[in-house]
Amino acid sequence: MTNFLVSNYTLLSAPRSAVSKIQQELTIMQKQATTGRLADVGLALGLRTNQSISLRSESESIERQIDTNAIISQRFSVMQNALQSIADAGLAFQESLIANGTGDPGITADTQQAKASLQQLVGALNSSSGARFLFSGAATDQQAISFPTSGGDTAKTYFDGSLAQDATASAFSTAFGFAQDDASVANMTASDLEAFLDGPFDTLFATGAGGGWTDNWSNADDATVENRISGSESVQTSYSSNEDAFRNIAKAYVMLSDLGAENMNDETRQLLTSRAIETLSQGLSQLTQMQAEIGGTQNRVDLANETLEARKSVLTISISDLEGVDQYEASTRVTGLQTLLETSYALTARISRLSLLNYL
Repeated sequence: MTNFLVSNYTLLSAPRSAVSKIQQELTIMQKQATTGRLADVGLALGLRTNQSISLRSESESIERQIDTNAIISQRFSVMQNALQSIADAGLAFQESLIANGTGDPGITADTQQAKASLQQLVGALNSSSGARFLFSGAATDQQAISFPTSGGDTAKTYFDGSLAQDATASAFSTAFGFAQDDASVANMTASDLEAFLDGPFDTLFATGAGGGWTDNWSNADDATVENRISGSESVQTSYSSNEDAFRNIAKAYVMLSDLGAENMNDETRQLLTSRAIETLSQGLSQLTQMQAEIGGTQNRVDLANETLEARKSVLTISISDLEGVDQYEASTRVTGLQTLLETSYALTARISRLSLLNYL
């Protein structure tokens, strides 16, 4: 005869252990059914875990590059809008110079338009995207154009008594012996004006040592910023307000707005207007080249994004092959485990109600 030890503890331990295992497996299946990914990649893949980590690292790097490229594209969009606004204002001014002629009403209108266009130019060159000024070259933390006054403040425009305007007035007075608003301006000859435009006035818009543009107008750095758009390609993402295009356009505006055009005689006005049209045309042509260059860079960014997106898709498929699970199968398993768990709970409850008297 064999003796068996029978107790409530023995009967309850077996289903409790089964319930614990079912709960653990259910947790894993629920996670896999939700994410479509192995619950414990390292445990499931073993030595191949390193491959999964490498693929994910590359995928995340590509995502960061795509995000960076989106910011770069936004900067280029702001640049193009600013350049187009400069071009539109320049073309409108050019048309006015041609249409208005050199009579008093026309010159007065041109002078006012030149002032407004110059202010628009300054505003466009101070365009920013995020915290970066786009036409400051490498000095992206400061405005491209500002006019420091003698008090050290920054004037809003060229016409607020800035050093740039003072420099123009000083050069004019030194060359002719009187100010731009003096009645003696009427006695200037066309040859006198031409010598001034090709000499002291041109220096006011020169860059480098002693150049009036870098001394009185521009805070920009000649160096520019480059950003990587792919693993092997970088592009220029900032431009400098020291570019010839901007200096020539500004020069044309100042010719009409700050050299006393309203007081000049007809012959001198004709020369001034002719030179302004010539200088403005040159600046607009250079501006168009810049717009085309930026447009080409935008296209390079778009092509880089296409390559990155294609690579990302390949990586996503590779990662899925390693870590992916059949979510439908996992969901079916979850349902089965939940049913099994409920059955185990019911069995445990029934056992707990048993008594030793049932075995005597």
